[in-house]
Amino acid sequence: MSGTLTVWHYFSVKAQVKELNDFAKLFNKQYPNVKVNYVYVPYDQITNKVIAAANAKSGPDVVVYNGTSIPQFVKSGVLYDMSKFWASYPDKGQFPSSLVKKSAGKVYGVQGYVNLLGLWYNKDILDKAGVKPPRTFDELGAALEKTKSHSEVGLTLTGKPNDQGEWQAYPWLSGYGFSYGKPSAQALKGAFGFIQSWVRKGYVPQEAASWDQTEPFQRFMVGNVAFAENGNWQLGTIKGAKFRYGVVPMPKGPKGGSVYLGGETESIGAFSKNPRLAWEYLKATYLSKEGQIIALKDVGSIPARSDAAKDPAIQNDPILRAFASEVKGGSTYPPAGFGAGIISAELDVAQGWSAVIAGQKSAAAAASSVVSKVRKDLG
Repeated sequence: MSGTLTVWHYFSVKAQVKELNDFAKLFNKQYPNVKVNYVYVPYDQITNKVIAAANAKSGPDVVVYNGTSIPQFVKSGVLYDMSKFWASYPDKGQFPSSLVKKSAGKVYGVQGYVNLLGLWYNKDILDKAGVKPPRTFDELGAALEKTKSHSEVGLTLTGKPNDQGEWQAYPWLSGYGFSYGKPSAQALKGAFGFIQSWVRKGYVPQEAASWDQTEPFQRFMVGNVAFAENGNWQLGTIKGAKFRYGVVPMPKGPKGGSVYLGGETESIGAFSKNPRLAWEYLKATYLSKEGQIIALKDVGSIPARSDAAKDPAIQNDPILRAFASEVKGGSTYPPAGFGAGIISAELDVAQGWSAVIAGQKSAAAAASSVVSKVRKDLG
C-alpha cells in the first residue's frame, strides 16, 4: 500500500505528540510507502469539525477523540462501520468488551488504552496513623478518622458540576448500586449521604464542590493530604513529591462498584477513501501490544490489551499494576446504549453530586431530583 493517511487528533502536550510520532514510525515499519499526516484540531472544536466535514462528505481517515462524542458521531453518520474488520481481528479477545464502542450492534470504535481513577495515598501519613491502604468504603472511612490528626485534609476529589465531577462520582455512586440503566433514587441517596457525611466530619473539604480534577492533586502534592482520588495521568506529576506515596484500586462499596475506562477512542472516518488502510494503521499502533507499550511509556496510559497489561513495565511497577488491575472490571465511558441523552443525564448527576458536597441540598432531595431528571433525559 502507498499514499497518505490523515489522522485528526487534539493532542498538544509534548509527550502526546511524541506518542503520535512514535506511532507513525511503528506503522511505517509495515507500510514504508504511506505518509501519516497528523492534523491537530483543538479539543473543544474536534466534535463539530468532524461532523461538519462529514456533512460535506469528507473528513479524516482516522479520528482520535473523547468517547463522549460517540452518540453525536453515530447520530450524524460520521464514523465508518468497523464491524467486519473487528470480527476478523484475531486479537479482539485481548480487549474488554467495555472498550469496544458499539451502537445498534455495529462497531464504530475501539479504545487502545485507558485512563482511569485510583486512590492515591500519602504513605508517610498512613504510617504515622498506623493505617493500611483501604480496599472498601468502610475501611477508607475508618482510615480518614485515624489520619485526621496527622493531616490537614483527609481526601481530595472533584465535586465540580460537570463531566469531571460525574467521572469522579461514578465509583462512589456505582458502589451503592446506582446505574443509568436502572436509576434508583435509593441507591443515589446512599451514595450522596455517605459523601455528605464525610464533608460534615471534615474528611472532604466543602470547597471540593468547585474543584476540577487538577486542583485535588495539586493539594495532595503539598504533602498534608492523606488520600486523593485521581488518575494514572498524574504519574509524571507525582515524581516531584517530597513524601512516600502509593496507589490502590478505588475502594468498593456495599454493592461493589467500578471506575470508568476513559481515554481516547479511535475510529475510522465515514468518508475515508481507504478504510482498509486506516484499519491497518489502527492495528499497527493503538491496538497492537507494541503500540500500547509505547503509549504507556510516552504518556502513562494504561494498556487495554490483557497481554500488554502483563508486560514487565507494568507488573514490576506497583502503581501501574494497581491501575491496570481495574481495567477488566471497568465500565464503558460514556455509558453505552442511551443515545445523546446520556450527556444531559451525566450532567444532572454531576450537579447533584456537587450540590450535596457544597451542602446546598440534602442527600434525599438531591437523589430524588436527579433521578427524575435522568429518567426524563434517557426517555
